Amino acid sequence: MNTFNHPGFATAPTRFLFFTGKGGVGKTSLSTATAITLADAGKRVLLVSTDAASNLDDMLGIVLSNQPVAVPDVAGLWVINIDPDAAAEAYRLRVLAQLDASADDEERQTVREQLSGACTTEIAAFDEFAALLAGEDADGGYDHVVFDTAPTGHTLRLLSLPKAWTGFLAGNDRGASCLGPHSGLKMQEARFNAALQALSDPALTTVVLVTRPDPRPMQEAARTAEELRMLGLANQRLAINGVFHATHPGDPVASAIEALGREALATMPDALARLPRDEVPLRAFDTVGLPALRALLGDAASAPVRPEPVEGLAQPLAHLEQLPAEPLSRMADELATSGHGLIMAWAWCSAATAFTSPPPTRPPMWPTP
Repeated sequence: MNTFNHPGFATAPTRFLFFTGKGGVGKTSLSTATAITLADAGKRVLLVSTDAASNLDDMLGIVLSNQPVAVPDVAGLWVINIDPDAAAEAYRLRVLAQLDASADDEERQTVREQLSGACTTEIAAFDEFAALLAGEDADGGYDHVVFDTAPTGHTLRLLSLPKAWTGFLAGNDRGASCLGPHSGLKMQEARFNAALQALSDPALTTVVLVTRPDPRPMQEAARTAEELRMLGLANQRLAINGVFHATHPGDPVASAIEALGREALATMPDALARLPRDEVPLRAFDTVGLPALRALLGDAASAPVRPEPVEGLAQPLAHLEQLPAEPLSRMADELATSGHGLIMAWAWCSAATAFTSPPPTRPPMWPTP
């Protein structure tokens, strides 16, 4: 097991790195930090987002495009966002260009209608992804291609497509599908075969399963690990993000949270326990901007934003113990008596700063309808 600084997925990477996991576990932060780490080491790196809801533009302060964009102040790093709609239109144009010169306008319109559905859009986005795996990137000179993928279900569909479509092409020599007429299918065959070979080669591809030290995301990661093995992607690595360590051992709440994390790690599913593992600690800063992203996998002391010391933090619960709070059981009893009610909840702060910040001003109570 590799813990804290310099995780194995960044120090001994294959050419292709896929970061996947349940939504909210930190895939984008870890994949971006890894890409920056590799570029800082002198590698040429392409960071690819396959998530339509990606916030890479905010994290890096750039405008994403479906063409590689150089990241300012990170020599050797480019970012691309696979735009499904743009990919679908580019795919339609390529298929139409393959039609026989004798095809009339009606035949061309029929093909365009075949290529107008959601299936075509998803496959066309995959086609862009497959081109990178097949080594068809613009200059062919990237040392590493790092994929920041959408949440697990979408990623599994994405990674299963090469095998599914190569099998379909092998047994289909006529007709059409959402990839268009047979000529369009054959146009993609070599690319899909190359993508499948790259995904199945442990010397080329690693899937980094990102999770949190919590049973629910770990269970999803374990299911994903098994499904990926069935697809032939056996080269997997586990990244446990946000591992909490109490700064003040005497703080009962912080110690309890740390103990919950340790229990989750000790009882993780066997499918995960067998994998090489990296642990990334919970950081007390937001992973936005290059300094923070560089500090995520390295020395946290280099982070640009650190919590200022607050007087009285030696006993961080002292403030909370003075709050005139009623127990939740009393509220539940009152709601049960009235037969109806409204409960409003506020999140005071992120887990990263929960034990390093003074208590906030309490919001005004909302009336019960």
